[in-house]
Amino acid sequence: GVFNGSDSVLLGGPTAIMNNPYRGIGRTSYRSSTRFLLIFAIIIGIWLVAIATFLHENPQIENKFASDIRKEEQLIANKISKGKLRAKEWLQHQKGEKTTDSGSHKWELSPSEDLDLRTIDEDIPIHIVFSTDCSPYQHWQSYQLYLSALKIRQPGLITRIASGCSEEEETSIRKWHDDHIAILSSRFGLHLTPHFSSVKDKSGNKVGDYEFFNKPFGLLHWMEHGEHMGVDPDTNQPFRHDTIIILLDPDQMLMRPITGTFQSSNTIFRGGPKDKGYNVDTEHTYKDNKSSFVVRHGHPISQEFGYGDMWLKFAEVAGKDSPATKVTPTEARRSYAVGPPYIATALDMHAIAQKWVEFVPLVHSEFPELMAEMYAFSIASAHLELPHQLVGSLMISDTNTDSGEGWKLIDDLPADNICNFAMNKMGDDSHTKLPSLVHFCQRYGVGDRAFFAKKKLPTDFFSCESPLIEEPSMDIGSGKYLYRKPPFLDTTVTYSATIEKREAFVICSMTGFLNQAALFFTRKHCGGRKINVKKEISMHDLPE
Repeated sequence: GVFNGSDSVLLGGPTAIMNNPYRGIGRTSYRSSTRFLLIFAIIIGIWLVAIATFLHENPQIENKFASDIRKEEQLIANKISKGKLRAKEWLQHQKGEKTTDSGSHKWELSPSEDLDLRTIDEDIPIHIVFSTDCSPYQHWQSYQLYLSALKIRQPGLITRIASGCSEEEETSIRKWHDDHIAILSSRFGLHLTPHFSSVKDKSGNKVGDYEFFNKPFGLLHWMEHGEHMGVDPDTNQPFRHDTIIILLDPDQMLMRPITGTFQSSNTIFRGGPKDKGYNVDTEHTYKDNKSSFVVRHGHPISQEFGYGDMWLKFAEVAGKDSPATKVTPTEARRSYAVGPPYIATALDMHAIAQKWVEFVPLVHSEFPELMAEMYAFSIASAHLELPHQLVGSLMISDTNTDSGEGWKLIDDLPADNICNFAMNKMGDDSHTKLPSLVHFCQRYGVGDRAFFAKKKLPTDFFSCESPLIEEPSMDIGSGKYLYRKPPFLDTTVTYSATIEKREAFVICSMTGFLNQAALFFTRKHCGGRKINVKKEISMHDLPE
């Protein structure tokens, strides 16, 4: 780092210049490039003169050429005009100026917020999908699922897979999606598939219908043909094999975001020591004994379901030598008794889906009941030797379940304020530990009238004319009502304070969210029209 005068003179003097191996290269390169550019410009000029002369001597070609240019310019101008209009409407909306509604809602996203939610940290893509038919009954469920994702800022893409629509239903569902869903987020998609729910005999004749065939067959169709997906025909693997696929049901309401990374600080893993049979709440994964889990190839994760090893009775549909037939009852309960949310990489989920569609008709032929498609999923996973890390905190559903669901997180909440929290304040406090979603597939009731059942909700609930749902008393769940009176039955069901609190949480959370969602709908789509804000839909009194 020290230089003296003599060194400086020597290194900067004439000797250094004469011995420089790069001397003169820059000057020669510059002269060569100048000559090349001059020759190139002359050639281009000659070509332009020749083309102009040819067009002048052939006016019909010149006119057609000019006409094509004008058409293309008009198309570009139309696109620019539409883009400017959309941008103007969006900016007006963000500024609170009146467009189609009276202003921006707190659930809505700005373009930059929406873009940020397309991926999570390290640009890991997430894609939530859920399978439905085309009925109005699953129509409102789909809308609430999209809105719950919007409310909690669920990252990733979300796609509804609708199967078996008639031509009229397809037109209607596309219009509804464009008018009511696509405007909420560029990440919300729709994928339509053929009808898959037919049950066929060995001769291929239709002998019945099993609506849950739509889930495996619809999933596979979407993975191979859906937007943002696709499969390489040479490898039979998804092009985007690293995408985290999360398969839900439409009757699930998100309460906090789901990704591919789970930490014991807010996740209840299912595992534990061998002498306890594994399926106990734990802070560590059963396989690696770690306090965290990352979904990756060969390592899916799913919510535990309470059917244990029952699927083993049908494992031979995969073949007598299949790895599924060699799974022990303990392994069956520990690694394969799973249900939605199912979470895996696209590579693993596609492999499972291929076997799922192969096995589910065979399972259904032996067990033509509800759960056939879930058993087939377990068999497909076991056949591929893809054990799932079970989680107990992704979902709550059955209030009588003491383990395997996320009720512990609800049990820890204060009982005296449980309904008010669930209805009005859930999500305001990010420090409150909650399950990821409510699977509202049961019937819930507290006291004489507080009640919720999805099949009772009018299918036109999300409309300008529909009233809201009657709110329950705010003190349910506090231990005051240790019973319920089921609708239209002269009987009373008693239960513990814990069960009352759980039932109250679902009733209040679903009532509160659905009413909020209905108001969001009317705000977005009923401008200038008379809307019904009376809370007069009595879920208890409505007929089935």
